[in-house]
Amino acid sequence: MSKQVQILLSRPLTVNLGTNEHGQAITVKLNPGLQLVDQEVADNWFVKAHCQELTQEDVENGELQKQVEELQGDLQALQEQSDEAAKTIEKLKGDVQDKDKEISDLNIQLNKAQQEQSQKDAETIQNLNNEIGLRDTEISSLKTKLAKAEKTIADAKAKDKEQPKEA
Repeated sequence: MSKQVQILLSRPLTVNLGTNEHGQAITVKLNPGLQLVDQEVADNWFVKAHCQELTQEDVENGELQKQVEELQGDLQALQEQSDEAAKTIEKLKGDVQDKDKEISDLNIQLNKAQQEQSQKDAETIQNLNNEIGLRDTEISSLKTKLAKAEKTIADAKAKDKEQPKEA
């Protein structure tokens, strides 16, 4: 088997390489683009007239170009993902700000409700203290009346003892 080389064709070619030992024509059909062919085919005058032989450096550059194109495709996909992630992040930041405002509003409502409840509790305590004060005054008044009544009873008993009994 002869050495293989790469050639670049701009159009399809049918190459006649002569005849074999049986007298049959040897033809090779080549498609456009980068082709790997035997050195014998690449050296044919017709092929040389319609192609460009590629050096190893050209092949490596072509492979590198393919890799660059693949990486550019990967980069584009990653950029799209990054853009989508950035949009999602911005949306989530907005959601967080909305939730922070909602929490702040709820805290204000809670503090206001607690203050109102504290005021109601303070009023209730004040009313109960006032009522206790009134009852304390009433109890004190009743104790004074009781003490007077007990004194009156004691005085009456003492008078009864001092007065002779009428028979």
